[in-house]
Amino acid sequence: MFHIVYSRDYWNHDEPGQFTNTWTIYRNVSYFKLREMQKAIPSLLKNADEVYGAYMAKNNPKVSNDNFIRSEVYVVDDSDYFKTYQDEYPDSYQGSPGLIPAEEDYYNNYGQKCQFMLLKDFNENYTWFGKDFTQEEIEKTYTDRDSGKDIYTEWRENRKLIRDFVSAWQNSQNIV
Repeated sequence: MFHIVYSRDYWNHDEPGQFTNTWTIYRNVSYFKLREMQKAIPSLLKNADEVYGAYMAKNNPKVSNDNFIRSEVYVVDDSDYFKTYQDEYPDSYQGSPGLIPAEEDYYNNYGQKCQFMLLKDFNENYTWFGKDFTQEEIEKTYTDRDSGKDIYTEWRENRKLIRDFVSAWQNSQNIV
């Protein structure tokens, strides 16, 4: 699988250097669609720039765009998209902060857990821990975790079931 992401690069006026904001446009795409998606990159970039511009004009009209450098759309493979800090630093990883399970403590932020700018997820069952939590559920989860409860057990079982099912279905359809 691969993913199409949109990024915007900015100069950082507070400290030397730059920073990048990145969002996923298409998630969990079969490699059978690679050529089609690569051909669409220029139009995807134009559309993403327009959508982002309209969003900012509506929600943050006073924010300056003076530090904007460039935007781009590109392909990211699963191995990079889902790489975690634990994958990158297996000998020194000590767990993620907050409620983030180790499996979702992503090394690169491509908007894996964000719906903004997402046009389509080709795996409709894709989810992440706490995706639809209300503030009350988040607070309860912190309390459960602090009292020693394994807050990830049920989520991990469901995640494995979904991944196994999707993988089996894709194999049966010759999609992978």
